[in-house]
Amino acid sequence: MRPLWKLSELKAKYAGKNNWSEQIIKDPEQDATYNSAAPGTKFPRQLHPDTHNIFVVIAGEMHFTIEGQQPVVATRGSIVNVLKSTIFSYEIAGTQNALWVEVNPNNYKTVIPSDDPPPPVTPGAEVVKVSFNHSPAAYMPPNQVHWNFFEAAAKCEQGGPKVNEDHLFASPNYGFADPNDPLNRCGGRGAAGGGRGARGGGAAGRDSPAGARGARGAATGAFNLNSVFGHLHAGPAEWWIVQVGRIKAQFENTGEFHAEEGDVLYAPPMTWHQLGFEGPGPSCRLVMGGYQLINMNNTAGQ
Repeated sequence: MRPLWKLSELKAKYAGKNNWSEQIIKDPEQDATYNSAAPGTKFPRQLHPDTHNIFVVIAGEMHFTIEGQQPVVATRGSIVNVLKSTIFSYEIAGTQNALWVEVNPNNYKTVIPSDDPPPPVTPGAEVVKVSFNHSPAAYMPPNQVHWNFFEAAAKCEQGGPKVNEDHLFASPNYGFADPNDPLNRCGGRGAAGGGRGARGGGAAGRDSPAGARGARGAATGAFNLNSVFGHLHAGPAEWWIVQVGRIKAQFENTGEFHAEEGDVLYAPPMTWHQLGFEGPGPSCRLVMGGYQLINMNNTAGQ
């Protein structure tokens, strides 16, 4: 997996195209694509019989029709959580192309209602009609059909995980590189924080200790990508979608990266890493993973 997907590079790659999809993550736990579509584009009814899926909206406006739920209007900063065995469709509205990241568990399957037009046939495959009972799954806290980061931040809402389902986890991590930033009107971490990582007090926090330490615990002036620092996870990968602002990320044996709104960062399992907020104004990275991970923290040689 790539450590950093830059939205600017994806836009350059697909220059002149409105509708496109790029596979950005395909690991043992999750399957994620970065997508674009023009206003008026419609995605017909479908369901995933055994797995949930989420949409993280980067730009534009998307209208969702989800079985058993009120219509959802999703915009920049939205997370739309569709539970398993739920029929849903969506279309692009507004005046600009929509950009979004769609996340599914690996090896998910899609079923099209039989009273809708059949899907296109993939070369070497065939469309088969099946019959089964389906009942939309129920939302249990903290899960909800729709949540928007910017709406929560405006209300100074404290956060925590917004999606915590089988093989899907999403938690906004919000704060300021400078706790005295004039835009930090909520104080502390700011609104919608509470995910794993930075507290908003400086560019560090739990994901990025101020004064990173090397393998023997000595403070280092410059980042040493071959040292022990931050924390790691023994389970699935941890990755992040930058919802606003700028994020600095340091990954073992890989390097230092600087991401901005719309970019995606990825740390493989068993990789030391640390992240922090950068620059003036608010920053938010949406922490993603197959489930809520345990931080195995660097003990600085103790």
